Amino acid sequence: MEQHWTLEQATAAFVRQHQDYNALYGLFAGNGFVEAGKTLDIAVDERIPLSPELQYVYSHYEIMDPSAEGSLKLKNAAVLIGDGILLCFAAPDYLDRLQLGHRWIGDVNAPQESEQWAPQHVVIATYNDDPIIADTSAEGTPVYVSFEGGDAELAAKSLADFFAALTLMIEAATMLGGEIQDEETYEVKDIYLKLVEPKLNELLGEEATNHLLVYLSLRW
Repeated sequence: MEQHWTLEQATAAFVRQHQDYNALYGLFAGNGFVEAGKTLDIAVDERIPLSPELQYVYSHYEIMDPSAEGSLKLKNAAVLIGDGILLCFAAPDYLDRLQLGHRWIGDVNAPQESEQWAPQHVVIATYNDDPIIADTSAEGTPVYVSFEGGDAELAAKSLADFFAALTLMIEAATMLGGEIQDEETYEVKDIYLKLVEPKLNELLGEEATNHLLVYLSLRW
């Protein structure tokens, strides 16, 4: 994959790779990002800022989650990388739920704005309940990750780079038959990191790559 894909290219590649992976292994039937085919109206809590890049993704790709229909379940797209990394991307009309405990704290029925939370930061997804954060005020919408309540660390300089990185990681997992963990130790296979890390370093830079790998428990 070449560097510096546009958001349109990176998102389209990510959605294709993510859908193909789910279909190949019979995962999450009917769930995931789906190209809308038309511009969608976005219903987002007015207190949550959206960048132009998030506006583009949410208005061109619909998040489908049949298990959430008619329930109180968080509507999200399940994105699997290999046999152990499951990212959950909330539908835009459910983003308010992801901000609880981060932007909003206290009583869930009457949460208060946290003085510790940067107002331009929006949680767009989670891994093991740890947030993936979009900086909606900066050009390109940089993406940060926060591991076990720690500081937010830069994982990609733009939303386009972040989706491109996920595409590379799913692609490498597919090359290994979806098995990126050792069956006995549950540690990440060296071959997986050898496949994906050089490409991530080229795309994201070594520091951001390290932040992403640590967040996803691919490195300690």
